[in-house]
Amino acid sequence: MRLERSTGNIPGRVPRGTEPIASQPPSRGDDRDLARVVLARGLESLRIAPPPEALERLAGLAVLLAQWAPRMNLTGHRGAEEIARRLVVDALALVQVLPPFSRLVDLGSGAGFPGLPIAILYPEREIISVEARSRRVSFQRRAARDLGIENVRILLTRIEEHAPMVADGVVAQALAEPEKARALMLPWAKPGGWIAIPGTRKSLADPLRVVDGCSPGTTHHYGVPQTGADRLVWLADKTS
Repeated sequence: MRLERSTGNIPGRVPRGTEPIASQPPSRGDDRDLARVVLARGLESLRIAPPPEALERLAGLAVLLAQWAPRMNLTGHRGAEEIARRLVVDALALVQVLPPFSRLVDLGSGAGFPGLPIAILYPEREIISVEARSRRVSFQRRAARDLGIENVRILLTRIEEHAPMVADGVVAQALAEPEKARALMLPWAKPGGWIAIPGTRKSLADPLRVVDGCSPGTTHHYGVPQTGADRLVWLADKTS
């Protein structure tokens, strides 16, 4: 089942002619403006109309990660504009093809993707972010504090060493190869809930073997605006 999409105009566009001169490094204010424009266009393509404060927080997340990434090795993407396009919009495109949920677990969340953008977009839903690397958790906690993201719980732990906090849905992006990821995810999903493994044509090329407690699952394609990326996600229900 797909989440309902809302329609409407997206605030925060920067008028033409205000782009920074290419020969001059952009200021942090310019970084936020560029990220805001990318996000506004991406959200408009996805037919999502967030309130202005959500758009500002999403832009702030891109700027903050751009500041932290070079010294913390958090992502290979550089600059708030690229991070907004490659990570934030990508996460928001993914959530549009996920089944409904009120509580979502993001296992092996890295620097907080897709969990943090989803938490910003849907403040009424609970996000549990699980990551074993302390630097990435430090960034997530700083982002949640600075941006006022109050609906996310960030756990510094190995997945296998923490008692599962069961949720309607569980997502694991780049956690492990699909068979192993599924085994780690199932205990965190409630009976009747679902698990989702985003991937590529290569990583999801082979069908997962049938196991007890999980439906066979299906693979869905979804596009990411402004990048031309053709993403895949494997979705399955937890049956017991």
